[in-house]
Amino acid sequence: TTANHSGFFVYKDADSGFNHGFPSGIFTSNNGIFPYQITIDTACLDDPANTTIGCYPASDTTHFDASRGTVMRISFPFMPDDSYWAGLNIEDPQDWGVLSAAGACGVTVTCNGYDLTGATALEFDIRSPTGIAHVQFGLSPCTQNTFMTLPASPSYTHVTIPLDGSTLGCTPDLTDLTIIFTVVAKGPSVPATILLDNIQFTPAPNRQVSNPEANSLPLSNQTFGVVPLLPTVASSQNMFPPDQVNRNVAAIYESSIAILALLKVGDLPDAERIANAFDYALRHDNHGDPIPVAKDGSVGLHNAYESGDIGLLNGQLGQSATPEAGDIRLAGFSCNKQSPTGYCLDLDGATGGNNAWAMVALLMTYEATGNVTYLNDSITIGNWIYGNLTDATGTGYAGYYNGYPDQGVPPPKPLNLGKSTENNADIFAAFTLLSQIEAGLGNATAKLLWSTRAEIAGNFVMQMFDSVKGRFWAGTVNPVISGPGFCPDLSTAKPNGDVINKCDFLDSNSFTALALAGSQTYSGQIDWTRPLLYVLNLSGSDRFEQEVAAAATSFSGFDLVPAPPDTGIAWEFTGQMSGACYYVNAANAPSSNPQLQSCAQSYLEQVSDAQLMAPFGDGLGLPAATLQNGNTTPLSCLQTPFQNICQRVGLAATGWAIFAEQHLNPLIGKPAAVAPVSGPGQTTTYGSSFTNPLVV
Repeated sequence: TTANHSGFFVYKDADSGFNHGFPSGIFTSNNGIFPYQITIDTACLDDPANTTIGCYPASDTTHFDASRGTVMRISFPFMPDDSYWAGLNIEDPQDWGVLSAAGACGVTVTCNGYDLTGATALEFDIRSPTGIAHVQFGLSPCTQNTFMTLPASPSYTHVTIPLDGSTLGCTPDLTDLTIIFTVVAKGPSVPATILLDNIQFTPAPNRQVSNPEANSLPLSNQTFGVVPLLPTVASSQNMFPPDQVNRNVAAIYESSIAILALLKVGDLPDAERIANAFDYALRHDNHGDPIPVAKDGSVGLHNAYESGDIGLLNGQLGQSATPEAGDIRLAGFSCNKQSPTGYCLDLDGATGGNNAWAMVALLMTYEATGNVTYLNDSITIGNWIYGNLTDATGTGYAGYYNGYPDQGVPPPKPLNLGKSTENNADIFAAFTLLSQIEAGLGNATAKLLWSTRAEIAGNFVMQMFDSVKGRFWAGTVNPVISGPGFCPDLSTAKPNGDVINKCDFLDSNSFTALALAGSQTYSGQIDWTRPLLYVLNLSGSDRFEQEVAAAATSFSGFDLVPAPPDTGIAWEFTGQMSGACYYVNAANAPSSNPQLQSCAQSYLEQVSDAQLMAPFGDGLGLPAATLQNGNTTPLSCLQTPFQNICQRVGLAATGWAIFAEQHLNPLIGKPAAVAPVSGPGQTTTYGSSFTNPLVV
């Protein structure tokens, strides 16, 4: 949450959202040394045993670096003597040197510079696997007074360059920097390589706090350094390592969870930082890949953004639709020929469910701070959901459509006419909370408007209830789509094309219970213990409940979908089930269900064990998944129909662990009074302890 405000990295890791600038400014002495002879690899996986380039080869799929991540490799050719030199500028915009020389700055592209006022030093880590006699560093237009000599070494040296001119050839003007890092090598007698990491200005420049473009969303998942896949031919069969794909993903669902968790512990400043990034994103969509706007002008949020600065410093050329300076940065990863731009977008679409979570987070921030901006942003998003996603055909199951696709589908993005039970439950919760807040403000018309819109979602959810098995179906789908996660029942077809998807998903049951079980309209329509008991009791060859052994410890939890025993545990959904069991059991007071009571307590204990002992944990957050034997390969992820849940510390898993431990139902905006419940051998007081206490 605070990483982007407390630091300014030029380079942290390949595709890190915290990076600034582009390594595009290669220059030489023009006396027989050519730019193509200088090679750059921004995704080097450090191999201390390699004494040539210091990196694992491109074919390596077995190693990962959980400590340093990736590093930047710069390799220089042999040069006859000291009159030969070559270097690299990291600059913004990309190819600034070429653009500036061509007179394009301010004409075809902006060439805004960074204001790094407040920083006093440039710092980085460096080593050379080959050794290099003469190398110097700096920033435009100032480089070090003397050249450094780096002996061949497997270890890094930390370098600090004061920006006061004491070790530089001049004192740099920090108010408008386009070249933010320079490296120059002179006359290496043999081909030489340097490896750089953690290039940063310290302390953080003032802009990281004062500039709205530096607002940021938290990373969704930890990633490790791996050798990336950089295909020379685009193919749907290319399997990119998750650590490569997820490097800078800051999803709005996880960011919303973070806001709610921060509000729970009273950390308003950090919660507002994320809410302010939502506000910025809502008003600065990317011109190269916009979300369709509603007829009334309302807009929604993308499923994810790039971590680090939320806004672009400069526009970007080379695309049919051009992102402009100040536009939001979209999550993605370097993928070479897989994309025409060499950059594959990730989670650039928009769903009603994810936007509903952002609404809940913004509304709760409004309740905690009184800042009406967050209320207005929630209303804007709600109007976008209603305007763009409502099924108005009148010949189907009604409800709200899923939204717009990811993976860089070009604008205008087509509407996905499937519907998700879980997404509609989220929308019901968000619209209900907005209705309650409008009622508290005395806005009777708005209260009725949002409660009516909420019922569109709630009524859809209830139509997805399987009264025979006591579960909720996944939603509706296009019947011609096949594959994991699609189980269309053609007997349920409606004239508008709606067909019920009868696949099992845990969150189709947990989210619906959390969102609807306590509502006035739906609390009495079904026995709300049934969806949770269905998840708990499903047995046979495939089941939700999982047990795995890893790190000399046995763990119990849940998969998102029914799977063979010993497949793996998704800790987000384990925390979710613990919280849902607690909430529904309390809401049914005084009729306690022993199985739900046991579920709430036992799986909370498992979550606690995972925090401390699961492989790839850090003792603070929770790994998103744990696999049998703690699989330690780079591709160690739990496979589900629509996502890979990896053994990396994840914000969603951590957030739901907090909710479970705090007995917090994040989808409830107003407290519901319930009576104490006595269970076997204990007496536990339920009530406002499991509702959100932040509502004022």
